[in-house]
Amino acid sequence: MAGTWIEVDLDCLTENYQEVIKHLRPGTRCMAVVKADAYGLGAIEVARSLQRAGCEAFAVTRVEEGLILREHGIEGLILVLGPTTREEWPIAIAAKLQLTISELSWIEELNETGLKLGLVDQQIQVHLKLETGMGRTGFRFSELEELSIALSKSNYLHVAGVYTHFARAAQRDKRYTIEQYERFKSLTNRLEELGIRPTWKHVCNSAAFLDYPEWHHDFVRIGTLLIGHYPGQGFSDKLNLRDPWLAKSRIVHLREVPKGTYVGYQSIYHTKQATQLAVIPVGYSDGFGVAPHFVPQGWIDFFQNYYKKFFSFIRYHGWSRTVRA
Repeated sequence: MAGTWIEVDLDCLTENYQEVIKHLRPGTRCMAVVKADAYGLGAIEVARSLQRAGCEAFAVTRVEEGLILREHGIEGLILVLGPTTREEWPIAIAAKLQLTISELSWIEELNETGLKLGLVDQQIQVHLKLETGMGRTGFRFSELEELSIALSKSNYLHVAGVYTHFARAAQRDKRYTIEQYERFKSLTNRLEELGIRPTWKHVCNSAAFLDYPEWHHDFVRIGTLLIGHYPGQGFSDKLNLRDPWLAKSRIVHLREVPKGTYVGYQSIYHTKQATQLAVIPVGYSDGFGVAPHFVPQGWIDFFQNYYKKFFSFIRYHGWSRTVRA
């Protein structure tokens, strides 16, 4: 039996979903981001619960994650946000996963995959990712004309969506996010001029969803808020969220210790009074680490280390400048 576990209240999670959709603009839908096993809460159970609550769209990072959802009865739209491989395309298409396209060479090759599969009544649903400032993947303005030519020759592809990803939406300084959105508008306007008119647009993550309701478009991609967390400081008063998970652990050792008892590595902590100590089986394998921390063993040790650090600082910032001069 596991000594440490997480309990998830799916009712709290669906209440968070209902809280999110109350703040959507008319015509906008919530695309629930359930990547990384729904942030560790269990993608299958979370997606099933959200589907029962009315959610019709989900986002994952990898094809494998989307296939798992399909195998467990998740219907509707499932978008794979991350780059995919040619080997994954046939099974992804068979499962009706929607794929992100962010590189020109993929278009012709993906279209050829559709040809080889003999698709008749089905087109491959793709979303174009546009690079506006995240700096990872996506089409730049200079690539759009070549992109339109490639898509015009691709009978087996349907551009279902176009989107971008904000890099700093949770920061208080909103200038960079606004710049990204202006780039997105410029890119999508150019796509329309070139004859590419996606069915849907989506740009908002959890932070942008809260700050920019005028940017909701057809979908908002929500992950953090669904699991009861706010994307940063300054957001906590905007929604009434519930925390759907609780970490628990069994006590493996319990005892009373007197005042002044040192506990743990380097004796950093000592009890201020008679205390009952409980030991739980949580450590490195559960994601907890130990960081080096200097704890002087008496006044002599303290001053010795202080002077070492002081003269090291003087040597580098004083002597080294003299040498450079």
